[in-house]
Amino acid sequence: MSAEFHLRPSGAMRHARDRLILGLCVIAGLVAVLPLAAVLFFLVVEGAKAWTPAFLVTPPGPLTLPGGGAAHAILGTLEMTGLALLISVPVGTAVALYVVEYRAGKLALVVRTAVDLMAGIPSIVIGLFIYALLVLTMGHFSGLAGAVALSLIMLPIIARTSEEMFKIVPRRLREATMALAMPRWRAIASVYVPTVAAGLMTGIVLAVSRAVGETAPLLFTSLGSNFIQPDITQPMSALPLYMFQNALNIGFPAARQRAWAAALTLVVIVLLFNIVGRWLATRASLPAARN
Repeated sequence: MSAEFHLRPSGAMRHARDRLILGLCVIAGLVAVLPLAAVLFFLVVEGAKAWTPAFLVTPPGPLTLPGGGAAHAILGTLEMTGLALLISVPVGTAVALYVVEYRAGKLALVVRTAVDLMAGIPSIVIGLFIYALLVLTMGHFSGLAGAVALSLIMLPIIARTSEEMFKIVPRRLREATMALAMPRWRAIASVYVPTVAAGLMTGIVLAVSRAVGETAPLLFTSLGSNFIQPDITQPMSALPLYMFQNALNIGFPAARQRAWAAALTLVVIVLLFNIVGRWLATRASLPAARN
């Protein structure tokens, strides 16, 4: 008994081990945050040099000369991303509902597997597919083709996150809707979706953050434009394309500064979308919480 007692670690030793593990976790956390902090620091420092109100509202100028803005790229990013959301959110949510609520057996497994495989397809392959499907059919590049490519990138993310959210709907809510003989579509619309609205919005935000910075699919679909183009059926620029275009001329200081300013603008757009998405999710989940 005495030998076994001496083999047990003392309280001081256990406390030292706890502090060691805590210190290692803190160091790991700092190592994980450091690259993000460095990227944001350089982004703000370099992007602020050309990030002015004129940059946000004026069309582009000569690539090698100072001046010029990204109004055409900002408008194109908002148009294509907005249309991609209109396509991917209803489809992705419907896929999740089909898999979770209607439980189609083997077919649901096939759908889930297809969504997982789609999430792993490189974005450039999606761009090439939409090029063959839409661009060649239409006979020209367009913002519409770019939006469809972005929607295919968003779709698996929205579908998988929505599926996980619908799985955690409390069982008592499901039983309550059944006890009230509530039609399934009404239970989904008025009970399930408001209950997991915050999680659904998180999936949408993640999907937008993943797709809004894609360049390769847009090179095959929307191609880019040097003009403000409100017509979604015509070639259209976007912030990633604008950054790429200026990066090709990065030897010129003006082009380098515009590339950094476009990157800063893209990050700010994603941040604003996150804030608005969280606010909408909170508003949508309040009625469910009160009930």
